[in-house]
Amino acid sequence: MTSRPPFHPDDGRPRYVGPATVVFPDGKEASVIASLVLRLDPSTVENFSYDRHSTWAGSITLVRDEEGVDLFDAAPGILRMPDGRESEFMATGGSAGESGCSGLGPAPFHSA
Repeated sequence: MTSRPPFHPDDGRPRYVGPATVVFPDGKEASVIASLVLRLDPSTVENFSYDRHSTWAGSITLVRDEEGVDLFDAAPGILRMPDGRESEFMATGGSAGESGCSGLGPAPFHSA
């Protein structure tokens, strides 16, 4: 039996896996587990603009089922980290309790 390579090989990109809070456009909040990666360093992209480039992405999963909560309704939403840092994101698809996400501003888990 051959061993499989790790899901996230050590590519040097900052990552975050842990608790976070999704804040929906209507102000409702939901606890999630976020699995995020920094996609690019803005300083390495000529004519970089947060309007045109996503610097971070990943997935978010509800900690527990919550009546009437659909992560895809976070369009856009705010992802708040345990230390209080926040960033806007778009839910990119999935189910009510698990969704992909794409950052719309600076990553809330990395500081350049």
